[in-house]
Amino acid sequence: MVRNFAYATSWQLLALLLIATFPASQARAFMPDDVYTSVCVVTGQGPENRAKGFADCLDKVLPRVSGNSRLADSPLMRTAREHAADYIENFTYRDRLAGRPIHDEQGTHDRPFDLICRFRKERLDDLLERLGTRPWLAKRPVLEILLTVRRGDLSYQVTAGRGRDLAMREAFTAASDLTGIDVVFPSEGRLQADSTAGAIPLSGDLEWNESALGWVATWTLSDQQNGIEPHDVTWQVRGVSFDDAFRAALQGAAQILSRNGEPAGAFAPVKQ
Repeated sequence: MVRNFAYATSWQLLALLLIATFPASQARAFMPDDVYTSVCVVTGQGPENRAKGFADCLDKVLPRVSGNSRLADSPLMRTAREHAADYIENFTYRDRLAGRPIHDEQGTHDRPFDLICRFRKERLDDLLERLGTRPWLAKRPVLEILLTVRRGDLSYQVTAGRGRDLAMREAFTAASDLTGIDVVFPSEGRLQADSTAGAIPLSGDLEWNESALGWVATWTLSDQQNGIEPHDVTWQVRGVSFDDAFRAALQGAAQILSRNGEPAGAFAPVKQ
C-alpha cells in the first residue's frame, strides 16, 4: 500500500525536499538512498493526476538510480508506468503557491503541487534488472563544468561568481537533481587546466547556431575508470535550449560513469 505523507511532520517534508531540490553547486555527502526519490509537478491532488505524476516520477527515478538514460523506450516500461504506484513507498505534496490565496475561480483541484515520491528500493532494483541494467550506488563524482559559451562575436567561460552566468548555473542545478551528480564551476580567472581538487572535468562548448534554431552543445569527458583503457568521450546535441543542453551533458556523463555505455541517440557519442 502506498502511504500518503500529506500530513508528514515538517522535518520529514524538509528531508524529502532536500533530496529533490538541494542546490547542486553546494557540496553534500552522497547517500545511495537519496536517488530513490523523485519529484514532478502535478495539478491538484486528485487521483487521476496523481497517477500521471507517479508515472512521471518513475520515468525520472530510473535513470537517477541507474545512470542509464536509455530506458524509457523499453516495451517493459509501458506496463511499469501503468502500475507505477506499486513501486512507490510513500508520497507527499508541496503547494507551489504556498502563501498565496486561492483565486475566486480557482480551487485546490487546479493548483500546482510538487509531488514527491519515495520509491521501494527492492522493487525498483528488480525492475532495473528486468530492464537489463542495475543500480549505480557507488559514490558519485563531482563534475567541474568547464563551459565556453559563444554567441556571435561574444565568447566567455561560465564561472562560479558572475551574475551573468546565474541562469546557466541554475539550469545545471536542475540537471544535477535529475541525475544525482553534483557540479561545481571554476572561479573567475582560474585556468581550465587547474581543476578543482577531487572533481572530474566535464568540458563543453555551447554555441548559438541560427541554422540549427538553437544552441549546439559539444561535451567531452575523460573516462579513466578502473579496468578500462582511459579515453575521451565526446557527444553533441543540436538546436536545443541551454536547459536541454545541460541535461544532455549530465545524462551523458552519468551514462559513462555508471558503465552503461556511451551516450546514445541524440547525443551522438564519439571516441577520441
